[in-house]
Parts: sequence; C-alpha cells; structure tokens
Amino acid sequence: MAISVNYPATQGATSIQGYLNSWASEFDTAGHGKANTGSFNKNNGFNPGGEQYGTQAKVGNYAFVAESNTDMGLHYEFSIFGLPSSNQNHYLWGNLDNIKLGEGLQGGKGTNFTLEQNEVSFNGLDLTAEFGAGRAGNPVHELVYGLMKGETTQLEARLNDLLDDYNLSTASTFDQVAAGLAAAPSTVPAALVGMAEFDDWAMVA
Repeated sequence: MAISVNYPATQGATSIQGYLNSWASEFDTAGHGKANTGSFNKNNGFNPGGEQYGTQAKVGNYAFVAESNTDMGLHYEFSIFGLPSSNQNHYLWGNLDNIKLGEGLQGGKGTNFTLEQNEVSFNGLDLTAEFGAGRAGNPVHELVYGLMKGETTQLEARLNDLLDDYNLSTASTFDQVAAGLAAAPSTVPAALVGMAEFDDWAMVA
C-alpha cells in the first residue's frame, strides 16, 4: 500500500517532527496512564481486537487511533494465567497500516473511532507482527505502546525509514513532504503521497 500523509493546511509549514513533539507533549501532560488503556472498535472482551484501537488522554482531549486495513487486523494477546511480566503476555499483534493523531476521540464499542478535530494521519505504515511475536522486537506493539505513553519515537523512526528514499525526513515540513513525494518519479518503490486536505482544522465525519 502506498503511504500518504494527510494534514490540515494550517500545519503546512510545521515539521512532522515538530507536530509529533507537540502532540506527544500534550498527550503525556494530559495524564494518560494504566487506568486509561483504551479499547478496540469491536471486541473488547475475551480475545480483544478489531480494525481500530483508540485511546484518549486521561485528562484533556488529545487522542490517537491505530488502524488496520484488514478485517479484525489488530489483536491484543493476554492471559490471566500468564505472568504480566512475560514477553508473551499483554502484547498487540496483527497488521498496522494507519495512525491518526488529534483531539476528541469518538466511537468505539462496536462503531469505528473518529477524531473530532486537529487530525493528522499517517497511512500505509505497513507494519506486521504475527501471533507469538511477544512484546520485544514487535514493531506493531512497540509503536502503539509508545503512543500510549506519549512517545512518538517508534512512529517517527518508521516515517523516516519511508521518507529516506526521497531525501526527506520528519525534519521536513508537511508541505515539503507533500511536494517532494508528488515530484518523485514513478519508478521509486512504495511511492508516498502527501496531501494537505483541509483549509482549517476540520471535523471528521
């Protein structure tokens, strides 16, 4: 799947790195913790999973949605009989395609998650972890768990991996990324597309 970056036009002159740092600071400051672990858009009972996992800061509106393009593509593996400290217990696995950052998490419990405003999305991350992957070295778990802690290191690393072929990075502004990707020759593998979608922070339908 091709990678795309969707952002409000008001963020065009902001670097991706700067946006991620700002979001992480606000999300972490808002007090997310063990008492606010989020949920899936479908099954939140035994064998929790779905196409989306969403969580919002314990205080405030900052939130994110992790998304798979595969039906029931994300799964959370845990056992009440296993040790909580075990690498094979309490981990996320499946196909992680998209990350959406913003404010005002809506939905869940059988419906899709949306963000009310300030949404920036990074699509086509194309990360996979199989059942049994555990926590350590599992890119799907590490990226999402990092976001839960208000850390964007893993997301930024993945974006830099994808942007490197275009002599771009997360230090580039959204507009620079959009222009660079649009100008890339079609022969470059896994072409990315950057899109400034909104004239202002937009409500998500």
